[in-house]
Amino acid sequence: MKNNSTGSSSSSSCHHEPSESTPSLSSVPDEIAANCLARVSKSQYCSISSVNKGFYSLLSSREIYAARSEIGATEPRLYLCCESLKTGDTRCWYNLTSLDDDNKKGDAFISIDGAEIKIKTELRLVPVKDSSFHLRARSNEANLAVGSDIYQIGGINNKGKRSRSVCVLDCLSHTQRRAPRMRVARQCAKACLLDGSIYVMGGTTRSESWGEVFDLKSQTWKKDVLLPSPPIGDCNFQLLVLGSRIHVITEHNKYYAYDPKQGRWLLLLDTRFVGLKSVLELGTVWCVLDNLVFKELGSDLFWYDLSCGKWLLVEGLEDLCYTRVNCCYCMIQLLNYGGKLMIVWLVLPEPMFRRNKPPVIQEEKTCFALIRLEKRLTSSGLAISGVIERLSFSLVHGSYNPLTCLSVLL
Repeated sequence: MKNNSTGSSSSSSCHHEPSESTPSLSSVPDEIAANCLARVSKSQYCSISSVNKGFYSLLSSREIYAARSEIGATEPRLYLCCESLKTGDTRCWYNLTSLDDDNKKGDAFISIDGAEIKIKTELRLVPVKDSSFHLRARSNEANLAVGSDIYQIGGINNKGKRSRSVCVLDCLSHTQRRAPRMRVARQCAKACLLDGSIYVMGGTTRSESWGEVFDLKSQTWKKDVLLPSPPIGDCNFQLLVLGSRIHVITEHNKYYAYDPKQGRWLLLLDTRFVGLKSVLELGTVWCVLDNLVFKELGSDLFWYDLSCGKWLLVEGLEDLCYTRVNCCYCMIQLLNYGGKLMIVWLVLPEPMFRRNKPPVIQEEKTCFALIRLEKRLTSSGLAISGVIERLSFSLVHGSYNPLTCLSVLL
């Protein structure tokens, strides 16, 4: 039993608190604190930020992102650009509640009952705001995720003309800043990332300045690099980064590759590239992951085998097809989500008819499937199968239409 007598010196010495205060994380230099907090999952940042203003400032700074990048602890996050169905010309950014949020892991699973997959998790679309204003996107702009930033390139300005503007959405602080303007005004351009530079191509009638290059380190447009157009004319095209080259796929069965080291366009005569033309078809969604091209077609997922020039089925995803049976849907995007494949589609509402009563229109759902890809060598060559890790949805609530989504690293 403890002795509470004030007359005992030994008892007093035992129960006095140490004179030195217990060290805390807030008392160490920011550099050390950032290194410690970088190892904590971002799903915990909201709770930690509420401890004091110092933590809030540090967790929303570039220092914490740099620390996470250095130790390879960045996590992917989805940002959606949605169009207002009320005005038709207002485009805003939304942040999707993390698919890896610890609070969701217990609920986000797939249960298969016969041919039905039950989606257990609802995600939230959170408006990305700067102060009290939604951060906007321009019509017909090119969007490209680079680390924790989204580059918004060109588009149509307030006067209805092509724009040279480049804005950068900082997904760490949810603020926008202006980057140097392009040398040429563009709309509906294509953009890709290669070796620390952004390549912007098309979107202009000036064939001699069809493409230009933005150096991310110096944040400047390269003055000595203005790419002429390959001889494709005014046609539909797509950009694919495969290896160290930028490939241009056209609808005229001509395929070109730009080699930055050689600084010129190369005509690809290899017939194995012919099958890639299908990525130009209306409604087709595709992406490049691990130097392979994937696309969705008829509720199935395919990958392109350049060794034989054919589209091959990604095996093991039969259950995913059940989510789109007997429903009206449209694909939004395929994207690289931290080295895994994310499939995003919109389930359109169907009216529920009731006797002698007006039909009930259900709400739209934006669905997200996270796929882990597994490769194996067989007697006939490479085979790829997919494993569904997460299947979730977010209600659209009838006011916005998802247009595109990007995966950033935070």
